[in-house]
Amino acid sequence: SGAILNLYLFYLVSVSKSTSDRVYKIEITVFSLHGFFLCVFIAIMNYAHVFREGTFITAVLGPLATFLPIKLSMLIIRITMVLVTMMWTLIPATSALQLMTLSRKLHWSVTKRLILSFLFPCLCIAIVATTVEELIPSASFEKIMIRITREVYEMNENMITFGSTMRYPERNYNRSLIYFALFYAIVPYSLTYAVFGALIYQIQKRLRVRGMAVSQRTAKMQRAFFVMQLLQSVLPLVILSSPFTVFLYGVFTQTDLVLSALWFTSFLWICPSVQAIVQLRYIRQAAKARALEPTKI
Repeated sequence: SGAILNLYLFYLVSVSKSTSDRVYKIEITVFSLHGFFLCVFIAIMNYAHVFREGTFITAVLGPLATFLPIKLSMLIIRITMVLVTMMWTLIPATSALQLMTLSRKLHWSVTKRLILSFLFPCLCIAIVATTVEELIPSASFEKIMIRITREVYEMNENMITFGSTMRYPERNYNRSLIYFALFYAIVPYSLTYAVFGALIYQIQKRLRVRGMAVSQRTAKMQRAFFVMQLLQSVLPLVILSSPFTVFLYGVFTQTDLVLSALWFTSFLWICPSVQAIVQLRYIRQAAKARALEPTKI
């Protein structure tokens, strides 16, 4: 359903003239493509998560994954892990874009505004992409993860596993799960919402300024876009807070989690659909406003 919603969003943005600034259309297009590919890769690989024996494991259980060349499977795994964090690291891009749009003294080109709005997400992506390599296991540690996953799911099929550990670092190039948790989740997650909060504060100040030289419809759509950002950020924050807490709890307590790991997986995969629904809401509001007030900006 997430892939269908994001594909529908991409179609609406591609054919619609309802947004007041084409850079917003580009921004939403990026979000829709991100959500679509994330959902497709999840469907292809069918990821499941395990917390056991002080080890965080992501297992690829999808039947299609076993037919793919191992190098291609590992590439998809790396991309998917980066796409997961982009559910929150992309959020400040829309806020930065709106802040630049509302700053009337900045007469920057579309290209410059887009580049600047994606600087922070690109920095986070670079951090995450290098950290993901920590999950690629040694041959010895991979056997441990396969054993654990088979015990949890009571299955004996072939599978691809990747993850990190607190209990068996000597079997995995002395890598620590804490390092992965810090630079994959804690740092990007915290920085994202700190930057987002600062941008939202500045946007709110500008939206309250009276006498802005814009039409009534433009002002209304700016506020609608602002609300979309709040929903787009707060809802994933609320949804991800549970799996994020479970993840950190499993990391630092080394507790065996079975049902909580399934909860972690389910909540994590809900987000692309939620974000698509929020953006569809904005697109429909913009289309309705254009129909009611066809004033050219």
